[in-house]
Amino acid sequence: MAKKIKSMGGRSFKKSAPKKSGNMNKLLQQAQQAQQSMEKEMEEMEAGLVNKEIEATSGGGVVKVIVTGDLRVKDIQISDELEDEGMDIIKDMIIAATNEALEKAKNYKDEESEKISEKYLGGFEGMGLGL
Repeated sequence: MAKKIKSMGGRSFKKSAPKKSGNMNKLLQQAQQAQQSMEKEMEEMEAGLVNKEIEATSGGGVVKVIVTGDLRVKDIQISDELEDEGMDIIKDMIIAATNEALEKAKNYKDEESEKISEKYLGGFEGMGLGL
């Protein structure tokens, strides 16, 4: 005895066949697996940044700064050609090379993160999820 109610658009409350929730569950499982894989790959990339060396120079190569991918200064090399230069000039060259090396390291990290994100999230663009 299914009673129709006017405010519900004349629909009855009969039990209907279950909708295709299997596709949604499968999609959610795939999304969770992709998220876990992406997180693992991001962690591995982050750990690998310690060993990635990026260098920059200033003063035509007389000052070289080497930083790691995790934004730590590893080495500063100053050519003997600068022994007669003033300390202010040397400091300026060190600062310039350090800032450039850190910027390169940051860009490297951002590019690697973007590659990983695109690998896992690129397939969701056409699904209307706003990613």
